[in-house]
Amino acid sequence: MEIYKQYIKEYDDFPIEGVKYLDLNPLYLQSQLRNKLVQDCIQAIKGYEYDYIGAVESRGYMVGSMLAHELNKGLLLLRSKPNRLPGETSLVKHTLEYGDAQMEVQNGSGRVLIIDDVIATGGTIGGAIDVLDIGGYKPIAALFLVELTKFNPNINIPFASIIKY
Repeated sequence: MEIYKQYIKEYDDFPIEGVKYLDLNPLYLQSQLRNKLVQDCIQAIKGYEYDYIGAVESRGYMVGSMLAHELNKGLLLLRSKPNRLPGETSLVKHTLEYGDAQMEVQNGSGRVLIIDDVIATGGTIGGAIDVLDIGGYKPIAALFLVELTKFNPNINIPFASIIKY
């Protein structure tokens, strides 16, 4: 949605040269805009049956936790920092647009709708899908605040996005 783009700041060559970083933080500063974003997210995921919102660290945590609250769903944390989850966990390594990363989840079961801030090449969502599968969950769909359409990611679950570049 175009209303959001006027608030998103763009930074060239961050975090590395050749990457254009979209700073979504200004969207969260204004409660009315943030609340509209959450309501737009709710509309985008209507019709899906799931038990948990799987929020990808760290920028997926903000809207993911708001959605879980609004929809009365559980919140499942997908961590990218190593050794931050207790108990039995599953871990996968994956490739990002600008390097390698990992994704970890506490093992369990249930249907998960994944949320993250941006989809570009699909590396992070691929890692999230894989770690959820290994950890005993069923990833059913994904939601992104921003989609970078030029990358045309190939992911094997349905997904929606609110803002397209």
